[in-house]
Amino acid sequence: MSIAPNFVPNDSNFFRADAGISQETPRYAVSIRCPHCRELGSFNCLGSARAYSKVGKIGVNQAVAMYYAAIRVCPNVKCKGLVFVIEDDKGTVEIEPPQLLDFNPEGLSPRLQQTLKEAVACHGAGAYRAAAMMVRRLLEEICEENNAAGANLHQRLAALKSAIVLPEPLFEAMNELKALGNDATHVEAKAYDNIGTDEAQDSIELAKEIVKSLYQLKGLIARLQSRKAI
Repeated sequence: MSIAPNFVPNDSNFFRADAGISQETPRYAVSIRCPHCRELGSFNCLGSARAYSKVGKIGVNQAVAMYYAAIRVCPNVKCKGLVFVIEDDKGTVEIEPPQLLDFNPEGLSPRLQQTLKEAVACHGAGAYRAAAMMVRRLLEEICEENNAAGANLHQRLAALKSAIVLPEPLFEAMNELKALGNDATHVEAKAYDNIGTDEAQDSIELAKEIVKSLYQLKGLIARLQSRKAI
């Protein structure tokens, strides 16, 4: 049974087979990022998948759609992590544990590592406003680590501009991340219309570029220079 593009389930919890569970069925490998080792790979089923149905609507009409649930295993031989994947005929619908955005902790202080890790975890769990708030916290910590003082984050970011060297677009990105974090924190803030998966992911990607330029680029250059012939 194929899934109509405008099918809306009555119960959005795809871990509930509210219209019944049917036969076991083979499924192809799916390409996902492992939530355990964060490597991309083709995940095969351990055995067969189980087909099940959910009730919902297509427009105003009642409908039933088919989904497939299976335990899959990471192909990375150093990981072999297990994930539970739910698919429809168009692709992956839900993954537990959730896929996480990748980031490089090298060169970051333990505090910055933990904050960025929490932002990524919030995004993976669907807590998008919390992810934006953690990115805003990351900016606060960067200011503190670089002795950029001020009465509020706006003033601290202005002081940071005199304390560090970064490309101008990254300073502009910091102000956008501050605004997004303010919207996530304060009810009255209205700079952004929505904070969803795309906004949260973009904020994390920008944060990664900031810490890469500020903390990791020098280490990368130093590693390259160390390989020069003497």
